[in-house]
Amino acid sequence: MALYRLMNHGVIARLGPPIRQGKESLVVYGVTLDGRELAVKVHTSKVFGKRERKQYLFGDWRYRHAKRHITLRTESMWAEKEYRNLARLEKKGIPAPLPLGFEENIVVMTLVGGNGVAAPQLNELESGDYTALSKMVLAALEKLVSRAHLVHGDLSPYNIVVWDRKPFIIDVSQAVLVSHPDAARLLENDFRNVAAFFELKDVDVDDYYRVQAEITEEVRQRQKESLVRPDSQY
Repeated sequence: MALYRLMNHGVIARLGPPIRQGKESLVVYGVTLDGRELAVKVHTSKVFGKRERKQYLFGDWRYRHAKRHITLRTESMWAEKEYRNLARLEKKGIPAPLPLGFEENIVVMTLVGGNGVAAPQLNELESGDYTALSKMVLAALEKLVSRAHLVHGDLSPYNIVVWDRKPFIIDVSQAVLVSHPDAARLLENDFRNVAAFFELKDVDVDDYYRVQAEITEEVRQRQKESLVRPDSQY
């Protein structure tokens, strides 16, 4: 029914084969009426465990009214959250798929890739200018926090894809506001995961640790502000 509604509303004109299968979702190829290529992401019941879902959903101010127990609606909440987070990234000019719509547990976004093929993950690259990629990823991470006021929360070489020699951030359903109680810890993990990858590629990652320290302090300050003024949530 969800797919039918998305097609009936003109968000999707045609569906193709699956282009990526992960532990969190199934991504299917699609096309719009004007020929734009799509990634149609279907969130599954396997996305994280119950305890992990609670961490990402119920610490987020936007979902403060959500029930404290996991229900069958969780996948729908996860899809809505991804759509809203992608919209934030688009608004702030952060490289990521562009959100086009969502329905129940399905999110429709532009395909990062071409001719029906999804862009390779950072860890799948056989070669490349890793120094340049490192700088672009670091810039995107800074913008994610300082402009979009989000922390990815699960960033690694598996959810950064590269197309036309540029990195794009994907899989943002679990991304949380900087006011989230675990935002600082999640941010440190994101930086550590990405820095470790580039370090293995013989890239100098000193800037990662410098920027991490600076914006982690910024996140902690915003967490304090949100405790004093709950209505100032980002």
